[in-house]
Amino acid sequence: MQYLKWNVLLLLFAFGINLSAQTRYLTPVFSEVSKTPVVYGSNFTFLPLLQGGHFTRQPLRMEVYAPVGDTETARPLIIYLHTGNFLPFPINGSCGGTLIDSANVAFATRLAQIGYVVAVMDYRLGWNPIAVQESARRFTLANAVYRGVQDVRSCIRFFRKNAAEQGNSFGIDPDKIVVWGQGAGGYLSLAAAYLNQFSEIYTTTDPDKFNVLFSNGTVFPMIQEFYNGDINGIQAAPGVVDVAYNAIAGFPLGDTMYVQNTPGYSSAFHLAVNMSGALLDSSWVDAGEMPLISYHAPTDIFVPCGTNILVSHLLKPVVETSGSCDLQQIADNLGLNDIFETIPAGFDPYGEASGSSLSGFFPFYDTPANTSAPWEWTSYSGSPAPAIAGCNVNATVAHAYIDTIIGYFAPRACVTLGLGCNFVKTTELNDLELGLQVSPVPSSDAVTFQTKEMPIRQIYVYDLSGRMVKAHTGINSTVFQMQRNSLTIGMYIAELRFDGGFLKRKIVFNN
Repeated sequence: MQYLKWNVLLLLFAFGINLSAQTRYLTPVFSEVSKTPVVYGSNFTFLPLLQGGHFTRQPLRMEVYAPVGDTETARPLIIYLHTGNFLPFPINGSCGGTLIDSANVAFATRLAQIGYVVAVMDYRLGWNPIAVQESARRFTLANAVYRGVQDVRSCIRFFRKNAAEQGNSFGIDPDKIVVWGQGAGGYLSLAAAYLNQFSEIYTTTDPDKFNVLFSNGTVFPMIQEFYNGDINGIQAAPGVVDVAYNAIAGFPLGDTMYVQNTPGYSSAFHLAVNMSGALLDSSWVDAGEMPLISYHAPTDIFVPCGTNILVSHLLKPVVETSGSCDLQQIADNLGLNDIFETIPAGFDPYGEASGSSLSGFFPFYDTPANTSAPWEWTSYSGSPAPAIAGCNVNATVAHAYIDTIIGYFAPRACVTLGLGCNFVKTTELNDLELGLQVSPVPSSDAVTFQTKEMPIRQIYVYDLSGRMVKAHTGINSTVFQMQRNSLTIGMYIAELRFDGGFLKRKIVFNN
């Protein structure tokens, strides 16, 4: 019964809430989204070693989603990290783990529709969840997370270099970047946010956590800059397995483990989002660091919501981690999420529905079939098939969770990134008071909008089916000439946005 009530609540939020007229970064304003495949770098992967091979250099790929028809050229960027247990699909025991997972595509599309550029990025995979010794499982997982953090930061620098040297072809604002991780990707968004110094790895609550201790008293650090490269992935390092490393880890002598990617740019970002991930050590979170938004099923049997032992998908213990329940408490105690308190009353219905006393935390109780990731579903059929049975195939329920997640994220991102969201309940304004003039009507090539005094902020154009076909943001003027461009002959509705509300007018293109 609790699940049914919760699911109905999600659906009501998904289809019934409308804070105002459409507002960029809060609600969808674009109907069409483009997707572009991009290679952001390359590095050496551990994965072939699991089959007795060698470290192999692999391209690092991403799919970049962007709203079509957008005239804004400095848009916030979300780097989105997929799930998958740090192993390739379909052998990872997961229902997904690729760039084109149904949930990845849905999140990226929806976020682009509200005005973001979204890069769903791949990262290096590979660890040994079936190792007999717990220390070996911990060693390989810690290294997988470390490599993933390097890749996240390489991806950030790729965009910054593009913005600085290559004409900003993705149209992003390099000072407004979010890293959003799902499942295994959540480990990376958290570590990339809070593991900022290499020394933090070995100044944890348990100093021996990431050391291999031998019976003769020898200590072997699991992660070493000399072999693994620095925490950002920018400093040149030998990165080559020598005799000493070969003797300890058994990796092939002479194999390269790491190369630098895109040095010379900042790896910083501004907001972390975690969905069912965990941090390898909570001591990495410090005062003055970035805000955190988390989503988690507190009953998750694999990834603890509190601080406890993480178990692999094969139910083998790996390492103590801290999940969303504890991390959000730490973030609150340190004041990291104080910015969320600036959201005006009445503009955070999802926050009010979360039932959480922790700022930035949305717990999901009574999820369908007690799943830890109710926003996921699989549309895979045939080959490759998921490695486990019981994967959710109900897209409708998953989309309801996705709507809730984005609805909770949107106002928090707006205040954190300073996106200038209009937290004003919009009303339809009086035509005579504005003194709005629209000419010519009909038109063959361009339409001019002019008001007496009140500046036009945005203009959105819809066809008669309600589909958005044009968007102009950041106008901030009493006069704006809109070019027809590719619009076909016919009638359209232009919605003009002002600080105090909106006004709709009919426009017609002929010839």
